[in-house]
Amino acid sequence: MHITYLTNEFVTEKKPYAGLATYLDNITTIMKSKGHKVSIIILSEEDREFYYKNAIKVICVKAKKNNASSSDLERVMIVLKNCWRIYCELKKLNKKEKIDIVQAASGQAVGFFRSYKIPTVVRASSDNAFLRNAALPDFSYDKAMVEKNWEDKMELYCIKHADGVFVPSRCCARILKKRSGRTLNVIESPYQHQDIQMDYSVYEKLLKDKKYLLFNSSLSLLKGTHLGIRATEQIMEKYPELYMVYAGIDHGFRGSKRSIADILKEQNRKYQGRVIYLNKLSHEQLFPVVEHALACVLPSRIDNLPNSCIEAMAYEKVVIGTYGASFEQLIKNKDNGLLIQRDSVKALIRAVDYLMNLTDKERIAMGKKAKETIRRLAPDEIYDQLIRYYENIIEEFNSKTYLERLFK
Repeated sequence: MHITYLTNEFVTEKKPYAGLATYLDNITTIMKSKGHKVSIIILSEEDREFYYKNAIKVICVKAKKNNASSSDLERVMIVLKNCWRIYCELKKLNKKEKIDIVQAASGQAVGFFRSYKIPTVVRASSDNAFLRNAALPDFSYDKAMVEKNWEDKMELYCIKHADGVFVPSRCCARILKKRSGRTLNVIESPYQHQDIQMDYSVYEKLLKDKKYLLFNSSLSLLKGTHLGIRATEQIMEKYPELYMVYAGIDHGFRGSKRSIADILKEQNRKYQGRVIYLNKLSHEQLFPVVEHALACVLPSRIDNLPNSCIEAMAYEKVVIGTYGASFEQLIKNKDNGLLIQRDSVKALIRAVDYLMNLTDKERIAMGKKAKETIRRLAPDEIYDQLIRYYENIIEEFNSKTYLERLFK
């Protein structure tokens, strides 16, 4: 079949990208390897068209951008213009090369103008209100659950009007069911081991022979970086042989004039070089750092089965994640990883204490269980689930008249 993906980010873009781009890279590669025709339409920095990996057609649509002084109405109009351009490219592509199904990302409501001649599903990577609120100093889960600004409403509109909606995590499914009134399917993201040339230069230069905890995600309140920073003094005093290492883009703390990188540099000076910030690393440089970590710490306030967790578990690492943020879908506490209460410094320190009291044998066994857990994310397993889902959506879509689709 011919599958077209609509998105606001992809790995071919110059701007920094997150988990959605990595997911699309994996899933489009898998679909192409199974003989399907794959196209991607993306909001981009420029208008252009090319083939990714010499096989996947990528159509870039230059996105109009908001500025700081834009009113809400102006912002809505710009989003609608971007979505309309995606829709026009979709129609043009469908005329040339009939599309069997469209999968739209939820971000920036890229599937807002959907075609009722093509079955359309939405894969929700997150909920906008939760992302926004989790970036505030005082995160309220209950407030995020009921808050709906214009951007939230546009993304929820796409979810309500798609022929099907799925998410990688049960956590996100629960949230979006309450916010949209619609039941969502759960199809986990595939893990495809990347056959890359490992670059050990960063590890060899800065971390070789060191015992360290790795915070392997972007730096922000959303990702719980503040917990690591607040727990540093106690961890440094209790475990003088231990280092704390951060790798990811610095998004800063909302309301703070100082960058997180500056805070970490100050801690590095205070604790004699034992707090290290590596900035964002390529996979070639990051994976050796993950491979040699004592554990990976991912204390997110909210998440959606992130790649950083999956990749760490694939490298047999103990992951310290948070309850209520999707990690419990993969991690069973004290069995194949550790889970802690959200926003709790005490809980993080207790988890580090538990980790440090494990013997090497016990920690290695926990890591092996972690790797065993993600075998269910093998490309063939996820492919079978997703292709069956597509086929069911197409069959149901074809059983309806155009008017039934329009006014469902």
